[in-house]
Amino acid sequence: MEKAAVFKDFIQIQPGDNIAPSKETIGYVGYDEKYFYVGIKAFDEPDKIRATVAKRDDIFADDRVRFTLDTFNDQRRAYVFFFNPFGIQADSVLVDGANGPDYSIDVVMESKGVLLEDGYSVEVKVPFKSLRYVAGKGKSWGFNIGRNIARFNDENNSWMPIERGVSSLRQIGKITGLNEIRTERTIEIVPSATVSETGERIEDTRQPLGSRILNNPIKQDIGVSVKFQITPNVTLDAAVNPDFAEVEADAPVVRANERFPIFFPEKRPFFLEGIDYFRTPLQVVNTRNIADPDVAVKLTGKTGVNTFGLFTAVDRFPNTDTKAYIGVMRLKRDFGVQSNIGLIATTYHSAHEDTIIYSALMQSFNSIRRRFSIFRWSALIPDAIFTIRILMILNTVLETALLIKQIWITRAKIAVGESA
Repeated sequence: MEKAAVFKDFIQIQPGDNIAPSKETIGYVGYDEKYFYVGIKAFDEPDKIRATVAKRDDIFADDRVRFTLDTFNDQRRAYVFFFNPFGIQADSVLVDGANGPDYSIDVVMESKGVLLEDGYSVEVKVPFKSLRYVAGKGKSWGFNIGRNIARFNDENNSWMPIERGVSSLRQIGKITGLNEIRTERTIEIVPSATVSETGERIEDTRQPLGSRILNNPIKQDIGVSVKFQITPNVTLDAAVNPDFAEVEADAPVVRANERFPIFFPEKRPFFLEGIDYFRTPLQVVNTRNIADPDVAVKLTGKTGVNTFGLFTAVDRFPNTDTKAYIGVMRLKRDFGVQSNIGLIATTYHSAHEDTIIYSALMQSFNSIRRRFSIFRWSALIPDAIFTIRILMILNTVLETALLIKQIWITRAKIAVGESA
């Protein structure tokens, strides 16, 4: 491993605005050809540290440290990793312009936390093959280290000063010199097999109890999931009859008198891979509607300013022979400082329904946010097209009102500045 870089002189960004922190923090970063290493020493009074043995992604009531990795160095998408004093992990993807981090991902990594006499320390080892990045020499990554102290109103400290009202991804620092990373084409194969046998009691006067158990034929359920990392920034996923039995069950939700459908978070590993590539301001893709796929294939990646995602699946309806054929295509191209233009198209075909949606999206976050959507929807739903047209009109009216408001606020600020 290369000699570790040291990060000091942290700044409090919440609740204070770029002022001195309450406690000292020091970060260390290093790497070798396979792993990215981060160590963080958080100085504090040991009897006042908040730390619990919690499950993954449920540590935000504790003291914690974090680091951010913008592996494409485009200030648009970054990994954010959190750790409590025991080293319990929370990981997310932060996309510029999104409503918040996406905690649905589970990056494979190792972490350990230790309570000390003068605070606590966390060490992390992240395999490069767990990340998506652009390979090659002389690359720079966006990077930042932070810390939260729960008892001080969740005080937020950062290595880089962060100005409020501006995207944090545009204000993180840089790390360079990542020249010896080994680029591997990794493949992960997860087979699954379930064997079951059931029986039923039938009448049999020859038996002492007058009945016996008749076993039904043995049922076999065999499947496999494959993940192939073609390059560090392009991944192919495929699954044949995947088994999701090990996935955590959904939390109970009362469904009575619900006017709108309930959306449950996606937890199945196959669908979580690259799920942020398919996210749009208007939710078009909900993979939870795919209940029991026979076959599914997905290709996701980013090359330069272009992001793409392709997905297709054959889904089975429960307890029937009816199948649905599903396809999704997502294309996006970045331009300017924080703007992008993209296309998403979905198709759903079954014996009961045919649905096609095309949506063109354009977003700009420089000063005014605009989104244009064009739909074509054909479905076996009465008045569906009329409903979509009404929604488009309402969307246009709302966007126009927001634009007028933004222009008015901007002019007011200019007028105040000129008066001053």
